[in-house]
Formats: sequence, structure tokens, C-alpha cells
Amino acid sequence: MGHIMRDETKQRLTSRDIWTRALYMVLFVFAYGVARFILTFLVVFQFFAILFTGHANEPLLRLGNNLSAYVYQILQFQTFNSEDHPFPFSSWPDDEPGGERWLGDASIEEPDSDDVVVAEPESDASDAPSDDDPVVEPDSESPKKD
Repeated sequence: MGHIMRDETKQRLTSRDIWTRALYMVLFVFAYGVARFILTFLVVFQFFAILFTGHANEPLLRLGNNLSAYVYQILQFQTFNSEDHPFPFSSWPDDEPGGERWLGDASIEEPDSDDVVVAEPESDASDAPSDDDPVVEPDSESPKKD
């Protein structure tokens, strides 16, 4: 039994496929580092773009989305969850960006006055009408509400 295990291990150690994959994995470690650096720059830039202009830079929003998808593809390959080689050995991910809230004239939304709920203070005995309070009776001429 031990002899069979050594043969299988020897076969894996000399397998061209596993060593080719290892070479790709090293290559994608570098690609991941570059992509991460660019994504960090994009995060900071988009934050300041929104802060000062009220909206995101749309081309960079698209690049950030596609670069995120590329990093995901790299990580899937690196963790053996995919056999697909990421770009440049396959096509570049080209999805529509999300973040519609931050495009165009969309700005940070302030609550409308209609949306604001004001809590009524709890009433206590001192808020109860007293005999000294004037009683306001409805006008007999005003139309009645249904």
C-alpha cells in the first residue's frame, strides 16, 4: 500500500499540469497586486469625486466594476475554484457598473420634510385640559369634512 502512495505522489510531483498551474498562479499573484493597487486609487478618487462634485466619475465607475470582477476571477483561479484563466488568457470582464445612486445629478439624499417623523411627547396629567382652559368650538359656518 505504501508503495502505491509513493507512486501517486511521485506522479503528482512530476505532473506538468500542476507545475504549469503553479506558474500561472505566480503570474496572477502579481496581477492581483497591481489590480489591488489600482482599486485602492479608484476608491479614494471616487470618494473625493462624490464629496466635491456630488456624483461619481462614470468611466472610473465602470473600470472599478470590471477590475473588481477581474480580481474575483483571479481569486477563484488561485483558490482552485475555477480552471478558467483570467485576463489576458481570457476576455476582460466588461459588465455595466452599478452605483446608479452616484451617477449624474444624484447626490446624497437629504430626507424630505414629508419623510421626517416627529415623535410626540408622552402626555402626563399636567397636559390634561383644566377648567380654566378656554374651549374652542367649531365654526358653524365652516363646511364639515367627511
